[in-house]
Amino acid sequence: MTTNSQQSAGNIEKGPSRFWGFATFLMVALTACFLVQHYVVVVKEKPYDVYLALSDYGMKTGQLWQVVTCHLLHLNVWHLLADLLGLWFLGRAVEGRLGSRRFLFLYATAAVAGAVLQGIVALGIVWLPESVESVAAPLRDRFGGPVVGASVGLCGVLAGFLLGGPRARKGLFWVALGLACLLVLLPTDPNLAHIAHLGGLLTGALLMRRWTTMAGAACQPMPAANPSR
Repeated sequence: MTTNSQQSAGNIEKGPSRFWGFATFLMVALTACFLVQHYVVVVKEKPYDVYLALSDYGMKTGQLWQVVTCHLLHLNVWHLLADLLGLWFLGRAVEGRLGSRRFLFLYATAAVAGAVLQGIVALGIVWLPESVESVAAPLRDRFGGPVVGASVGLCGVLAGFLLGGPRARKGLFWVALGLACLLVLLPTDPNLAHIAHLGGLLTGALLMRRWTTMAGAACQPMPAANPSR
């Protein structure tokens, strides 16, 4: 027999996910999208990916679907493989703790929120006045895109992995958050969406905090009834 607090902790810390969970489904879906992308863009030489990748031009011209479609594309097979490994090791573990519905909500919300943050920053740089062009030009090169990949959602999953469950790895989360902030500030490869990664990590942390708070509230003991006189 378990107490309420033990049951609540068990809802978060359930162990590895079953093989055919949402994490595995996402792996299959991303692989299928990559095969279609390769056939259309490489074999048929039709660069439709420019309309699907997240970019400052896309945000400026109202192609808002890019905050969703950018997560379905990958630069190459190695880029895809890295994201698939993340889903296999981190995704299945987090899905086993949170359950399939919360895992999918965590992944999708972190992915879209991170992409929206990247898009807002890129659009803001585009709208900078010409008087600061010397500053705007390098910023556009760094944050203007186009960027693709499922790693933004994985950053949210990473937050869930580090902060979820009774054995929370909070120290490692702060290391990951500090590294994400540092990569935003340092000049790096413009094809890496560091602002989106930071947004995905923070979104995942906020969701985990909310769910942990809700679980804690559910574990509060009922107040004792006053004895009748």
